[in-house]
Amino acid sequence: MESINANNFKTHFEQLYTQYAGRLYNYVLKISRGNRYLAEEITQIAFMQVWERRESITCYKALESYLFTTARHAFFNVCEHDAIEYAYFNYILENHTIYDNSTEQKIDEKVLMETICRIVDEMPPMRRKVFVMSRRFDMSHKQIAESLGISVHTVESHIMLALHYLREQLSSRYGIWFMALPLLIQ
Repeated sequence: MESINANNFKTHFEQLYTQYAGRLYNYVLKISRGNRYLAEEITQIAFMQVWERRESITCYKALESYLFTTARHAFFNVCEHDAIEYAYFNYILENHTIYDNSTEQKIDEKVLMETICRIVDEMPPMRRKVFVMSRRFDMSHKQIAESLGISVHTVESHIMLALHYLREQLSSRYGIWFMALPLLIQ
């Protein structure tokens, strides 16, 4: 088995991506029953996790198994999230009572936006900058890339990671009632 050190990981990572990106995408496409968007997102998540954990990876040959396992786990996490969201929305529809709650909604909205701002402030500087440019200043991915001198793909990665982090933080801090948030922050 070939050993990997930090100096040559980039080369190994590029080879790994070239060799497995298509296969991993097709694998996720198959288990997601043809959901192309999900296959792209999960493929990206799997490779990003390999990159983020590069310092703890010592064997290049084990990466194939790690990639496919990571993709499968990410897929199941998305499915679980979707099931909870579906159940929550059905619960809301079944138990919705009609009353004027505009003041409550305004307060809830303000608290929610303050919370989102605090969570965004916790993000790494570049991810925060990209997310703010996208969401607050309504800049396109191309405009952000040109402004920061990075690739559009890097902008997309930062936004995807920022959204994932937001969902994760809101869900862990506030529980299931924040599961509708993807609609607010996308």
